[in-house]
Amino acid sequence: MASTVTGRVDDGAPPPLRRAPARDGDDRSPRLLPVAVLLLAVAFTSSAATFWWSERSSDPGAADIGFYDDMTAHHVQALEMARIYLRGGDDAVLQHIAWEIAFTQSGDIRMMQQALTDWGEPGSADVAMDWMGMPVAPDAQPGMAAENEMAELERARGRDLDDLFTRLMIDHHAGGVHMASAAADMARLGEVRTLARAMAAGQRAEIGELNSIRQRLGLPRHEPAL
Repeated sequence: MASTVTGRVDDGAPPPLRRAPARDGDDRSPRLLPVAVLLLAVAFTSSAATFWWSERSSDPGAADIGFYDDMTAHHVQALEMARIYLRGGDDAVLQHIAWEIAFTQSGDIRMMQQALTDWGEPGSADVAMDWMGMPVAPDAQPGMAAENEMAELERARGRDLDDLFTRLMIDHHAGGVHMASAAADMARLGEVRTLARAMAAGQRAEIGELNSIRQRLGLPRHEPAL
C-alpha cells in the first residue's frame, strides 16, 4: 500500500470558462455541453464520497484499506498535475477541468484519510497494490507519471503543455479506473465498493472528455495502455 499524504486546493473557486488567447489556426471555443456533462459526473462523484464517508463501517478488509491508501497516493499525483496546468496552461476548458480535478480529488483524499484514521490503519510507504495480488512500488502503480514526465510537464507551455497534460491525465485516470474497478469487486464494505464504482465512472467520463478536447485542439486521440 502507498504512503498516505493529504492534499488541499490552492484556490477556492474554479476559473471562469472564458475564451483563452487563440493560437494561429486554433479554434478554442469551449465545448460547453461536454463540459456540463463532465461537471455533472464530478458532482456525482463528490456527493457520493461525502455520503459514503458519513456511512462508513469500522470492519474493513485488506482491499478496503489498500484501496483507500493506494488511491490517496494516486490522487496526490493527479493534484500536482492539475496544479501544474493551473499555473502554466492557457486553455480555458482545460483550466476548468484541472480545477475540478484538484477540488474533487482533494475531497476524496480527506475522506479516505479520515476513514483510515478511524480504522486505525496508517497505510504503508513501501508497497502498493498488494491487496490486488500485484505488489509494486508506490510510484509504479498503473497510470502514475514518471519523475522525468512530471519535470517535463513543469517545463511545457502552450500547445505542448495541453498535449502532455491531457496525455498524462488520461493515462493516470486509466490507472485509477483499473484500481477502482478492482476495489468495486474486492472490497468488503458496501460503501467502499460504491465509492470505487463512482470513481471509476467519473474517471472514465473524464478520459472521454479529455480526448474530445484533444480533438478540438488538433491533437490525436490518446489511448491509455490499460
